[in-house]
Amino acid sequence: GGTFAMGDQFGEGGADELLVHNVTVSDFYLSKYEVSLEEFDAFCSATGREKPSDSGWGRGKRPAINVDWYDALEYCNWLSAQHGLKTVYAIDKTTKDPNNNNADDTKKWTVQPDWNANGYRLPTEAEWEYAARAVRTASGSAQGGGKVRFGNGRDIIDPSEINFDATAAYKKPYSVAGEYRRQTVPVDELSSNAFGLKNMTGNVWEWCWDWYAGDIYQNTDGARDPKGAASGAGRVLRGGSWYFNPDLCRASGRGRRGPNLQAHFTGFRVARHL
Repeated sequence: GGTFAMGDQFGEGGADELLVHNVTVSDFYLSKYEVSLEEFDAFCSATGREKPSDSGWGRGKRPAINVDWYDALEYCNWLSAQHGLKTVYAIDKTTKDPNNNNADDTKKWTVQPDWNANGYRLPTEAEWEYAARAVRTASGSAQGGGKVRFGNGRDIIDPSEINFDATAAYKKPYSVAGEYRRQTVPVDELSSNAFGLKNMTGNVWEWCWDWYAGDIYQNTDGARDPKGAASGAGRVLRGGSWYFNPDLCRASGRGRRGPNLQAHFTGFRVARHL
């Protein structure tokens, strides 16, 4: 953890990321890889639920796709139980969440997090960005929250290192045109950042805990461990994906989707308190 200037450092992003502000995140663990279909399938088999579609690309080490935000929370709780840890999320499927403003969300489960629990959870948006922007200091140590454009510690996005839509039509001054894979790659492939985290940019958008709010940065300057807006219609996604072009893959870029939506370009990774 540490204190960093959250938001777009290069003046290239949308209005929801341009108000750079200082945020402090406590120490935390973040999984080196996105959760794979192999791992999520084990959860499905153990709990008797249907396995998500692999969109015809294969399972194994490819990231778990076609899972919604609620699926990710249930996986976190299951994984916590497997490791003898205290679950983070109390999930009530019978009570509609009054803070969920999404008219199209047919679940609207009420979720109460225990932030002191030692189990697995989704990262907050601030934790995710801090980890994605890992760089090497002059002494050679890894430090989060650095001024860097992409989640592999580089300012240029290259399809040989990151899985994104590198079609020439979408080329930016900070991108290399080239291969567009049109599907995911295994979670342990391609480049990593200074923390050793793989695919923090590209491959799949990653669910975070937070409700999305376009003006949230106005209210969190100087905050410690911010958890996002109190209510909303969409949960935050970070990192871009194989399906998206370079500007949407920047480490400060912010995405969002309704929590009940599944897609072949969204997945997640897990976090824990240190």
